Amino acid sequence: MSIEEIIDGTATNYTVADKFTRLANYTIDGIAFMGIIFLYGMIFPNPSTLEGTPFFGFFLLGFYVLFHTIFEVLFQKTPGKFVTRTHVVNKNGDRPSFIKIVGRNLARLIPFNNVSFLFLTSGWHDLASATRVVHDK
Repeated sequence: MSIEEIIDGTATNYTVADKFTRLANYTIDGIAFMGIIFLYGMIFPNPSTLEGTPFFGFFLLGFYVLFHTIFEVLFQKTPGKFVTRTHVVNKNGDRPSFIKIVGRNLARLIPFNNVSFLFLTSGWHDLASATRVVHDK
């Protein structure tokens, strides 16, 4: 099964997630990420030496990438994808490699990536890694 078949929706095994499902994934993942940050603040209530420094922003960005990468490597899903019953596949419809998942999640840091899927068939992080979000079978 080629990526074009997945994009066109002609693949018999998968249906590409629509924009509303992707928005739901993004929203749920954002809530889950903020929940983890909140728990971190509860466990370590004293301000760290990183807080209030430019490095703290890099720490949060790195943790954001790590959050998505861990879930997608282990489950092919993030919390939002569990709720919407979708998952990530490569161009052949199989589980993406570790490198593809890392690249996909680093590409999330591209400015305006979050809204790119509104104007394209897939988000920039999908296009950069040749992956797609599809509905579970």
